[in-house]
Amino acid sequence: MQITLKFLLSLSISFWIGAIFFFSFFAAPSIFKILPRETAGNVVSDIFPKYYLVAYVCGLVALTSSLLLLFIGNHKITGIHGIRTLGLLIMLGLALYAGQVVRPQAVEVRIEMRSAGENSSNYPQLRKNFSNLHMRSAILNSVIFIMGIALVFINTYTYRN
Repeated sequence: MQITLKFLLSLSISFWIGAIFFFSFFAAPSIFKILPRETAGNVVSDIFPKYYLVAYVCGLVALTSSLLLLFIGNHKITGIHGIRTLGLLIMLGLALYAGQVVRPQAVEVRIEMRSAGENSSNYPQLRKNFSNLHMRSAILNSVIFIMGIALVFINTYTYRN
C-alpha cells in the first residue's frame, strides 16, 4: 500500500508539472504562432478548464497520498512531511485561485475587449487589465511549477531507500 501511495504521490506531482511545462512552453506558444490572435485566444480559453481540472485532480491525489502515507505508514511526522503537505496545499490553493478567480476575470475582460473593439476609448484600459490578469496567471503557474519541482526533489530524497 505504501509503495502505491508513494507512486501516486510522485506520479501526480510529475504529471501536474509536466502539464504546466508542456502547455506553457510548447502548446500555447505554438497555438499563438500558427493561429490568428483571436482564434488562438479561443483555443486556449477552451483548453484552460481542462488544464485546471488536471491541476485540481493531481493536487488532490498528491495531497491525499501524502496524508495517507503519514497516517498509515511507519513514518514519523517530520519537517519534510510538513513541508510536503504545506507545499501541496499551497500549490492546490494557487491552482484553485488561478482557475476559479483569475481565469473567469480574464475571460470577462477579454469579452469586454472584443465587444468594445480596438478603436474604442476604453480598449487600452481593458487591454492593460487583461495583461495584468495574464501576468498574475503566469506568475501563479510559475510558482506552482517551481514548487512542484521542489516537491519531486523532496520525494526523491525522502523515498530513496
